[in-house]
Amino acid sequence: MRRGFTLIELLVVIAIIAILVAILFPVFAQARDKARQTQCLSNCRQLGIATQAYAQDYDETMLTLYFYTNNDYQRNQLYQRYSFGMWGPLLFPYVKNKDVFACPNGPRSGPHFQFGPPNDVYVINLGYNEYIFRGVEIPWVGTPTMARLSSFPEGVANIALIADSALGGVFHNWGNYDNATGLPVRGEHPNWGMHRLKCANGYWGAPEGGFNMCRYRHTDGGANIVYCDGHAAFMPGKRILGGRSMSCESPVVDPTKPLCR
Repeated sequence: MRRGFTLIELLVVIAIIAILVAILFPVFAQARDKARQTQCLSNCRQLGIATQAYAQDYDETMLTLYFYTNNDYQRNQLYQRYSFGMWGPLLFPYVKNKDVFACPNGPRSGPHFQFGPPNDVYVINLGYNEYIFRGVEIPWVGTPTMARLSSFPEGVANIALIADSALGGVFHNWGNYDNATGLPVRGEHPNWGMHRLKCANGYWGAPEGGFNMCRYRHTDGGANIVYCDGHAAFMPGKRILGGRSMSCESPVVDPTKPLCR
């Protein structure tokens, strides 16, 4: 004679399934985030190759702007169409794929991550080093040729060129001065300014107890980074150090700074 499950047996089975789901769900989520982080790094590697090809075409000079002075860049037609995401269309001929400018874990909408006119929209979750982007306008940086960048303390291998960024246009090392709040990030040095890299999905909104909000894109606030020599690597959040008012940086954003060791 066949006997069905009793109510108690069914409840036990359901409880076991619920426990297994609770155990495995974080594992699956972590695996998914790791896969997205890896895809983002793959995109960065393609951009690293593109930046080297661009430099070869322009006498070993990295992509840079020549019209920051007196806000002339605002009258540039490319800037008017793409704002600070204009480095995307400038590098596009070397990658032929808009998707490489986006990160699977990054936002895909909003003024900080979407650039261009309706018929040519770029989703850009990565930023270009503002010190290099406007190098010719910064006396101590100058024209960012490979030779010039190699002359700085850490050379081209440790100076960040492109990285995960809370503004998909440019990144810098003075996030503690952004948004007119000057608020620090909880757990970081008061002069720490690497907000755009570590808090790559944003650090705006209501302050949290006197601190800027910090939305990580990758595990523990790590960032994918393309360096000036073209290689790309993931840097864990605990290694992202420095700021405009600090003596060293990791990764190096201001080319004149030494690497934090």
